[in-house]
Amino acid sequence: MNFKNLKGSLMLLVATVIWGTAFVFQEEAVALGTFTLNGLRYILGGIILIPLVLVLRGLEKRRSNATPIPFKNSLIAGVLCGVALAVAANLQQFGIMFNASLVSGDSGKAGFITAMYIIFVPVIGIFSGKRLTPSIILSVMLGVGGLYLISVKSGFSIALGDVFLLLCALGFSFHIMTVDRFVSKVDPVVLSCIQFFTVGVVSLVLALIFESDSFSLSYVRNAGWSILYLGVMSSGVAYTLQVLGQKYSEATVASLVMSLESVFAMLAACVFYGKMPTLREAIGCGIMLVAIVIIQTPFVDDLFKKLSSRVTAK
Repeated sequence: MNFKNLKGSLMLLVATVIWGTAFVFQEEAVALGTFTLNGLRYILGGIILIPLVLVLRGLEKRRSNATPIPFKNSLIAGVLCGVALAVAANLQQFGIMFNASLVSGDSGKAGFITAMYIIFVPVIGIFSGKRLTPSIILSVMLGVGGLYLISVKSGFSIALGDVFLLLCALGFSFHIMTVDRFVSKVDPVVLSCIQFFTVGVVSLVLALIFESDSFSLSYVRNAGWSILYLGVMSSGVAYTLQVLGQKYSEATVASLVMSLESVFAMLAACVFYGKMPTLREAIGCGIMLVAIVIIQTPFVDDLFKKLSSRVTAK
């Protein structure tokens, strides 16, 4: 693995840590309304990126040898990524809202279903010409097994919230693939900023249509810290790190690294709710870390090539 791939994976890992802790704040803000919460958090995320965009664009203009990237390209890419993210983020919040009425602290199944994009991304990639290698197949299988041990504590039943979360996982898969499609051709920070405003505007329009009767300023004030964390850290910082990280990482690798969100969500529950991980959860974390190591190194693919060449030689 070269330095750029490592840098991309580290950016994705930091983003994943932030998203893992964000589940706590999303659960705290369910009373605000799905579209209202996402509208406010993503508009805030876009606003905090504006100064960075202006600084970077200014530096780009000062470089005499730099070829400026047309803003139109970044605008189109940002809107398309934003639409995909708007669908995924709102479906996720609906799933969390419906599952909030379940047993307290039993949100692990939600994390498991949401992270199913580690299966959807390579499957979607096949249709766009991506090749499945032995390391990808093995890592995805181990990742799913690890997620199951971490997240699913008892009988696996499907509720309405789980359906939203499964659709959300599919939405995040398309978002990851859309980012992968454009990130090397446009300014990643501008793309990130535009996608936030797209999500925010789409969500606020839907909030005006569906949540205007239940809107309350007291709910906004009560959820103030959650909105601030979700807007600045989970949206502004983490999704920008995702876009930058995917510039140096293949989509399937990125999805597997980001699936560690479930691990960090569990650790966040330990910190905020004093809920210590069980042996089953610890084993699940270990399996997921093994999956990450496998997909980041050429060992399995090289071993498969050697075994294949021996079989062919015989």
